[in-house]
Amino acid sequence: MKFCAMNKDFILLCCLHCGLLSPSTIDKKCSLQKEQLNRNKKFLTRLIDTYGSCAMLAMEGDSVVAHARFYPEIIYNQFKFLCCQDPDYAITQEMVRMKLPPLTNPTERMLRINCFLVHQDYRGRGLSHKLIDAILEWAKNNAWKSVRAFAYQDNYLLSSEMCTPMLRTYRKHGFRKTGMVPIPETKDLLQQMKNGELGPERKKEFDKYCGNKDISEFTTFYEIERQL
Repeated sequence: MKFCAMNKDFILLCCLHCGLLSPSTIDKKCSLQKEQLNRNKKFLTRLIDTYGSCAMLAMEGDSVVAHARFYPEIIYNQFKFLCCQDPDYAITQEMVRMKLPPLTNPTERMLRINCFLVHQDYRGRGLSHKLIDAILEWAKNNAWKSVRAFAYQDNYLLSSEMCTPMLRTYRKHGFRKTGMVPIPETKDLLQQMKNGELGPERKKEFDKYCGNKDISEFTTFYEIERQL
C-alpha cells in the first residue's frame, strides 16, 4: 500500500462509489456523463497546476482503494460542497473557467479536506489515519499553514455514509474543534435509512449504531482545524 498526492499521471475524475479505480478501469466503471468528466478533468488539472495537488490517494498496485480530496480554503469558500460525483454539487463550467487565485499571503494558505472515502472492502484497516498523516505531511512540505475539515460525531456507520471521518479520528492527529455546522441535507438520507427505504441491511445497521435517537442529533458536523 502506498500513499501519494494526486498528480496529472492519473487524475481521479470520480469517486470510489463505483468500485476500485485504476487508469485502466476508470473509463469503464465511472458512470458520469462525458461532459461532467471533461469538466472534472479540466478543473482538477488546473488545481494541480496551481496548487501542487488536490487529493491524497491510497494505492494498492495500480488501484485507488481510498482517497481524500482537498482544496484551498479560498476555493471552498466560493463553492462549499464541491463534489466530483454528486450532481447537486458538481464541478460546473463556471469553475472550469474561473481564475484560480494565487496564494501570495501566508494567511491564505489554509487547506480544506473536502471529501474522504475508503472503499468498503478496505475499511477497518486504519487507512483514514494513514491518509490524514499523508495529507498533513504533504501540506507541511508545501508551505500550507493549517488544515481544516468537517468531522462527524463518533458514530462509525454515519461517518462512513457521509464520507467524513469521526471526530475522534481527527483528534488523534492533533485537530481541534473550532465550531459546529448544521447540515440539514443529511436528514432525508438518515430518515430513508431509518425507514428501511434503502434496504433492510442498512436499516439494521442504522438501528444498531443509532438506536431510537432523534435524527436531528445526527445532522450536525464539527468544524475542526490543525495548525502546521
